Amino acid sequence: MPEQNMLNRKKIVFVSSSFVNLAKSFAEYHFEFDVFLILDRKFPFEYEDMENFYPFTFNYQKLFDRDRNKYFDNLSVFIDEFNPDLIITNNFSKLLPKSFIDFMKFRNKNVEIINIHHGDLREGDKYKGLNSDMKEFLETSEILSTIHRIEDEKMDEGEVLRYTEATDFKELKHKNIISKTSEIMNYRLRNNVLTFHEKTKVLSPLYDVACHLVYK
Repeated sequence: MPEQNMLNRKKIVFVSSSFVNLAKSFAEYHFEFDVFLILDRKFPFEYEDMENFYPFTFNYQKLFDRDRNKYFDNLSVFIDEFNPDLIITNNFSKLLPKSFIDFMKFRNKNVEIINIHHGDLREGDKYKGLNSDMKEFLETSEILSTIHRIEDEKMDEGEVLRYTEATDFKELKHKNIISKTSEIMNYRLRNNVLTFHEKTKVLSPLYDVACHLVYK
């Protein structure tokens, strides 16, 4: 990996609707990046200061309900202020419209926009959309994630960059995270499962993908 001076650090922006996300772990393990987390809801907790991790709130849900296009226009301008090299959506409940993608590309033709989807997209439409992780786990007793480009506003489509290894029920049971597969329906336990899965199965391949995209 190329050495960077402090004035030319690569910047990664995570966009999420969930407090379960990889942004903080990514910053903690990969200090060569400046990592920004944009949450579309307020933080309910205190977070420790890290020199390369910057969390922000973009709490405009009422605007989204009223005018989806204006919501994303505001979000694109907000994110552009960070001059990102890479934008990652992770557990984000909204589809990025083409206008958002076009604006970010207009501002920086080299910026990459990718999504971490907790579902196996090799299964076609079967594990697309929200809550696909629960469906996949209940049907197969495992969760596998797909890292793919966002190229338009179609849900969970775009060039696949990496499939992660799967987290299976036996591993979760061994770690005392859940004792039966149906427990993933519990919101708190599902978050525990996703947190474990992201840190152990997604973090490393995401780092490889990020390096490939920003240093290309």
